[in-house]
Amino acid sequence: MKYQKRPVVIEAFRYDGDLRGTDGRYCVPKWAAEAYEKGVMHYGASKLGEPLRELFIDTLEGTHHVSVGDYVIQGVHGELYPCKPDIFEETYEPADGLDQYEHGTKLAAGLQEIVSAYTRIQDTNSLRDEDIRLFEVVLREGKKFSNKALRDFLEQEGMTIVSVRDSRHAIVSSSKAEFGSLQRRVGNYRDSKKSNKKFRDIDDFKFPNPLDKLAPSIRDMLGK
Repeated sequence: MKYQKRPVVIEAFRYDGDLRGTDGRYCVPKWAAEAYEKGVMHYGASKLGEPLRELFIDTLEGTHHVSVGDYVIQGVHGELYPCKPDIFEETYEPADGLDQYEHGTKLAAGLQEIVSAYTRIQDTNSLRDEDIRLFEVVLREGKKFSNKALRDFLEQEGMTIVSVRDSRHAIVSSSKAEFGSLQRRVGNYRDSKKSNKKFRDIDDFKFPNPLDKLAPSIRDMLGK
């Protein structure tokens, strides 16, 4: 007889070097915070005499080290174990019902609207250098800009955070070349080509609100 593996739904988070945000609150799932409180996850030293800065997980197979960037998985029976990011991304995908093509199409449309808005302003010869490629990034529900791994992802994709409005909304800047590269990578993500799956954490790209006082000539132009 032939058998196939049953689909398994797990929960996980990516370790960014800390379990708490800048406000002192846990920035990891409740089950992870509870595991830390119980000592299942704990900080220790990788070598004798070093500071207790490394994260470890006690499992049935022994104690495992969690490196920054690793995923911490909660299995079907509540067991915890670390997983390297390349293995995790090859093995798992979000079980939230998100259609990657539809989501990628939405992100691509948002970027194109930003391009169109800047083109209209540049046609009036009123755009100043400091306004070029300022736009808003909106994260999906449950995602926060306090997550270091997510902020690093934005930087890697050419988006520098200018101002965080709240946990899910921030104004970012990008050069013209970086913005063009971002459009290409979002297109690859939409078409399921090799791309960073962290794009799933972004809900939308938007042209900045002219009243934010972050792009004065944009604000002045749209206010006419």
